[in-house]
Amino acid sequence: MLMNYNIYRLKLLEVVRYLTEYTALALFISYLFYDSLKMAVLLLPGLAFYIDGRRKDLLLARKKELAKQFKDMIQAVATGMNAGYSVENSFREAYGDMVKLNGEDSLICREMKGFLREMEAGLSIEKVLLDFSLRSGVEEVKDFAEIFAIAKRSGGNFSEMIGRTVGIMQEKDETEREIEVMLSGKRYEQKIMGVIPLFIILYLKLGSGGFIYALYHNPAGTGVMSACLLVYFVSWLLARKIAFIEV
Repeated sequence: MLMNYNIYRLKLLEVVRYLTEYTALALFISYLFYDSLKMAVLLLPGLAFYIDGRRKDLLLARKKELAKQFKDMIQAVATGMNAGYSVENSFREAYGDMVKLNGEDSLICREMKGFLREMEAGLSIEKVLLDFSLRSGVEEVKDFAEIFAIAKRSGGNFSEMIGRTVGIMQEKDETEREIEVMLSGKRYEQKIMGVIPLFIILYLKLGSGGFIYALYHNPAGTGVMSACLLVYFVSWLLARKIAFIEV
């Protein structure tokens, strides 16, 4: 069955894992901000958003892995064409290289198995690639499939076209890696800064409970802590959106 990379369905173990994570987080926050585990019930509506956020993270990670493996495949195809193979045979040769590089059960190898089956059934390689580009949702795949189809129709030089595409991909990879290095430090800082306020409250509760006891078990204190929790959550979302900008 062909995979649609724009959709990610969580496995049962993943659902259980994220449910456990959120429950523990809700209990911890309830204890810190309200000194009561029962208040965690009020945080239950956030469970759906938490699990959906994790699902989107996994979806993005899978697309990034597919894009990386696709670039490896194109480089292998370019090597085959430079060695004198036809386009179709270059893809067949590239499959063996991808098995060695990524494993037979990798995303790209599973896709290439489908490529080869469809080619043997009489479908053109450009149609196969265009279908893959729609399912992948990966910009590099879409660009390559469109360029490949245009070159096929116009009778262009495939070897030169693929070689040029590989060069562009490599340049883009280098740029993305440089940006990723710069952002990785900021992301680490964001994670540290995100937990510091929680540990400050925990320290005060455990070490100097008298300082913040007035904020618990009364309407005024509950309102203040709820406002603090809201400000903290909004600040965390904004910081994460800035630090985790997609490259």
